[in-house]
This record gives sequence, C-alpha cells and structure tokens, in this order.
Amino acid sequence: MSGQASTCTLKIALLDDHDVVRHGTFVHLSSDPRLEVVGSHAHSRDLVATLSTTPVDVAVVDYALSIDDLPGLALLAVLRERFPWVRVLVLTAHCSRVLLSNLIEAGASGVVSKTECLDALGMAVVQVAAGLCRLPDGFGGEIEPAVLSRSEREVLRLCLAGLSVTEIANQRHRSIKTVSTQKQTALRKLGLRSDGELYMLRHQLADL
Repeated sequence: MSGQASTCTLKIALLDDHDVVRHGTFVHLSSDPRLEVVGSHAHSRDLVATLSTTPVDVAVVDYALSIDDLPGLALLAVLRERFPWVRVLVLTAHCSRVLLSNLIEAGASGVVSKTECLDALGMAVVQVAAGLCRLPDGFGGEIEPAVLSRSEREVLRLCLAGLSVTEIANQRHRSIKTVSTQKQTALRKLGLRSDGELYMLRHQLADL
C-alpha cells in the first residue's frame, strides 16, 4: 500500500463512537466528489481491521472515544506505528495549545474543532492528504510547545491537586494576587480558558 493520496478520489475511514455524529460525518463527506468513505466505525479495533485490508488515504478519528476504547493519544501511537502511510485527522470538541501540540507530536496530521463549520472538514481532509499540517482557525500553521516557568508549573500542579488559589498562596508563601497571576499566565500560554479545561487536559499536562 502506498502513503500517497489517490489522484482520483481520496479514500476515507471514519471513527466515532457516537452514531449520530458518525452518520452525519459519513453523509457529509460522501457528498464531496473528491472523497470516498470506505469505512465507518464505532470502535478503534474495527478501524484497525479496515486499515489492515483496505487502502486508505485519511483516517478521520474522534479524539474522545468510549471508555472501553483506546485514549486518543494511545490510538495515534498505534496508527503511526502500524499504518504510517495513513494521514490522521483528529476531531475534537476542545481545542487548546497543549492538546494540539500533543496531538501533532503523537502523529496527527491535522485537527478539526467540532465548533468549526461543516465545510471545513472536507477541506481539512484534502489538506492533510496533500501533506499539510491542518490546525483550527486561530492557531496558525505550527504549534510550538508552551514554555511555563517553574512557578507556573507548580501552581498548575497544585490546582490539579484540588487546592484553591488562596490555599496555594498560603502553601507557597506568596500573595493571592501573585498566585492568581501565575495561574492565569500559565492558562493563557496553554490556550486554556477555565479550570474545567485545565482539568479535562490533566493527563496531557503531566510532562509540563
């Protein structure tokens, strides 16, 4: 099998554990004359089976699958190792600098936010098939890893441990204003907007 996209139609395989989303994506991409959906799957094992037997140019995969499936980054590692010729386009409901950086590093060829317009998906498929790194609007052409200071990393670590800004200030012998500023600066560097987004990405923040 070749890693180059077909000169006629691009062969697409889908992975999403939500039936409605998967069917809607299938219908939309199938209506694009540049694309042919050759597989639509609810579990990664079925996607892997298709990739093992069917030529595929681009796999469009949801980042957050069901609890009995592989986590997003683990799935990307499997796909990169077993099917390096397949471009992987990730769909995600939550975009942040740290998540996008980790996805690209793990082997994703591009990312589409679920808040983008539907037409962006077909264009993104074409872009990654052509070898381009496709990122959501507002993130530019490349994602560089966020660089946090030692104090910013420690403040985020304590936030994820469940401490409030006041408790962190007391523990670190700093003013509440200082800790609050360090926290907000760290969130901004990571492209996060709230404590909820910080908690959702806690596993991807382990190496910061």
